[in-house]
Amino acid sequence: MGRFFVFIVLIFFITTSCTKDEPQIGVLDITGNVERKDKEPAPEFTLTDQNGKKVSLKDYRGKLVLINFIYTNCKGTCPPLVLKFKEIQLDLKDKLKKQTALISITVDPERDTAEALKKYAGDQMADTSFWTFLTGSQAEIDSVLRDYRVVAIKGPDGDIGHVNLVVMIDKDGKRKYDFHGYDYPSSTIMEKIQEALKKGWFF
Repeated sequence: MGRFFVFIVLIFFITTSCTKDEPQIGVLDITGNVERKDKEPAPEFTLTDQNGKKVSLKDYRGKLVLINFIYTNCKGTCPPLVLKFKEIQLDLKDKLKKQTALISITVDPERDTAEALKKYAGDQMADTSFWTFLTGSQAEIDSVLRDYRVVAIKGPDGDIGHVNLVVMIDKDGKRKYDFHGYDYPSSTIMEKIQEALKKGWFF
């Protein structure tokens, strides 16, 4: 009975994560909690980008990679996560941009086709020379979400409650930091990017 109650509470927390008007509560309301993940290999994946091209995580070896999990119809927590990447895009100098990759993976592949992601990237003024938007089959996306422990649950109205997460991966494909929640400044991530530069994670 106790385990069932915990499960129901967890489902409630997750399903409120991307609604526009509901308060953001519970485990999803972690303010800029940075978790160190030294030496943990980042799970590999192959998905389809906004241009219809197959893209694998291994293609980004030698770069510092930041991954977030969003969907284009989200009106709740996704916009702040996308805004962080937009601010990072503006803050990074040209040299660092060449050594960095931003990846946004949809949790809603049914609606977020490659074409939809391409339009969304344009709407967000994303620099797709280093910021890639990825989709795939439902099975492919479910596999990635499972590997990265991102729970996503679609409600009856089509809104998807999901764990809010940004993952930092170093040049060797090792998971360095997880940034939990959404209500924290992009400078929290930029500080770790600068740390990565100083420690040579780029090169």
